[in-house]
Amino acid sequence: MSRIDSLLSNALPDLAASEGASLPLASRAEAPSRTPAAPANFVEVFRGTGAPATSPARAPQVAPRAREGNGFDFGVGGAFPPKPTGSLMEQMKQGARLLEQTQAAAFSVTLDKGPAMDAYARTQLGQLDPSPPIAGSPTALTDYTSTLPGVSAKDAFEAFVSNPELLFGAAGISLRPAASALTDGARLFLEEQGPPPVWAPITVKLNETERVVHITTLDGHPLRGTNQFVFDDDGSGGTRIRQYSAFQGSSPATSVGLALMDPIERQHDIWRSVHGQLHEMLKPR
Repeated sequence: MSRIDSLLSNALPDLAASEGASLPLASRAEAPSRTPAAPANFVEVFRGTGAPATSPARAPQVAPRAREGNGFDFGVGGAFPPKPTGSLMEQMKQGARLLEQTQAAAFSVTLDKGPAMDAYARTQLGQLDPSPPIAGSPTALTDYTSTLPGVSAKDAFEAFVSNPELLFGAAGISLRPAASALTDGARLFLEEQGPPPVWAPITVKLNETERVVHITTLDGHPLRGTNQFVFDDDGSGGTRIRQYSAFQGSSPATSVGLALMDPIERQHDIWRSVHGQLHEMLKPR
């Protein structure tokens, strides 16, 4: 295990700017910038071989291979474990939304109403505001990396955007409403069967020129945070994927979840599976 400066340490002030869903995405050059002014933001690099998450029956049956040639790795830093952040009123708001969405998720995974649930999800998503990390508050940071030898960054970006159900399905996650592709400004629930069942709302921003996918949580997500995926040419005809993750607790339910289960390790398993499935889709045969 080694310790390095987090590439996210200088990105946190920009996170507040994503409070508005229509604000422009930070440029690719800004994400990995470094400054010595954030000593608390370091990364401990792990090279574990954790097993991919088990896919529930409703998810596409796939076999992601996260350790077969994609070099998946991650480092964690900042403030761990994530603590509930924001005013008491804000945390109460987030907790109430989380409870409401957990009930909807339970109904969805139990009865699976299909189009009816998709319509309900669209209505609910339209009422939610972005909930990125609160600038200046303790923030948990994770950098995920993987490689796609022999695949251009353009092709990798397009494959990621065009196959969200397959990629998230590799981690046992369904999308509400169903989405055959990610679009700029899209709002979705990431649905997990649990227990407990979860509807985790997100919004998506795409920057095709820079090949960046930026995901921000919405009200009622168990965590308030962002994930930014950057697809870069590796100089040898392949792609290097960097995923910058920053998150905080959204309500007291975060602390309860940490005490009862291991949602952080689950988060690592989700991204391990997503990166692994993208590699499995695109690797030369």
